[in-house]
Amino acid sequence: ATMHLLPLALQYSAMPLLWLLLTLLRLVDAATTADSATDECDAKQQWNWDPYSHHHPCNIKRITQTELKRRFGALGVSNLYPYPLVIVPDNNVVGSNKGTRNDHFANLTKQEHLPLNFPPDFHVTLTGSDSLSSHRRTIPLKQYLYEIMNNNEGETRPDQLGNQTWYLFGETHSGEWANFLRQYNLPSCHSCTELHYQQSLIALSFGIGNVGSGVQWHLHGPGFSETIHGRKHWVLYPPENRPNYNLDYASRHWMEYSYQSLKNWTTDDFEREHQNHEQFLKQWRRRSLDSSSDRKQGASYTMDESKGPSKKKPWECTINAGEMLYFPDQWHHATINLSPYTVFVSSFTSEHED
Repeated sequence: ATMHLLPLALQYSAMPLLWLLLTLLRLVDAATTADSATDECDAKQQWNWDPYSHHHPCNIKRITQTELKRRFGALGVSNLYPYPLVIVPDNNVVGSNKGTRNDHFANLTKQEHLPLNFPPDFHVTLTGSDSLSSHRRTIPLKQYLYEIMNNNEGETRPDQLGNQTWYLFGETHSGEWANFLRQYNLPSCHSCTELHYQQSLIALSFGIGNVGSGVQWHLHGPGFSETIHGRKHWVLYPPENRPNYNLDYASRHWMEYSYQSLKNWTTDDFEREHQNHEQFLKQWRRRSLDSSSDRKQGASYTMDESKGPSKKKPWECTINAGEMLYFPDQWHHATINLSPYTVFVSSFTSEHED
């Protein structure tokens, strides 16, 4: 009887050990699940300003190419026009560049096609994304395309220093770039004719960035920026409203930490600005018949009449593929790319009163 009871006793004595082992396994599994959830949460960190959103505000006047010609004449935007404009294709298909004036160039600049336009070992010069575009780095074009799609999961984050965030923009003036950019159709403006281009009175700059990339606040002369692929968000202030920003960081840092503290535009703000714009445009067209008139007189931006940093959010709009923005002379602006592969061309004009 004792022999028969021994295995049973051993069985009962082993049960606490088995229970303890199962408990430990459950704890390990729970910890692993929690770590995975934390990693997933970190990977999907919710920022104050989401570059992936398709619902960013637009308070800049949008007009079609046909309306542009109707309002400004066959040559397009007049010299030194003092308001920003968003110019969209007549087909009005958001995010599509098919059938637009640069659909051929859009095909050439697809990610898989772009390297085919240059020698196999073609190198590009990158700049920092801080306000001064400090520092330079030269690498093969194919390497840059790989890095923007894969480094940091293809995203430029708010806390990355601008001089450590490499960006292809501005350093595209070599002979190879010039030949390539000849295939781009210029915007419609009084200083955007072929003669202006031949006389080097308009400069083209080609750019590529990933989600969150872009240049910190800065200013310069007037021009246009057309999005070829992806989406690009612009923020602007008139010359008298220089914003506060940290010039050592890229533009997404400002969107994350400064933009949210500013007041939203009200419906009255929006309507008042657009009424002012419409009234000014009528005056501008009337004065265009009088060469002795100062057509800049009468431009006013009532969003924030005081000088210095505005307490309200900037003029802003997302420029989709096939659309372009006209930025006036000496307006403060910053840009943030919203797509993994954002391609754009900027046209810098040399303007004077017509």
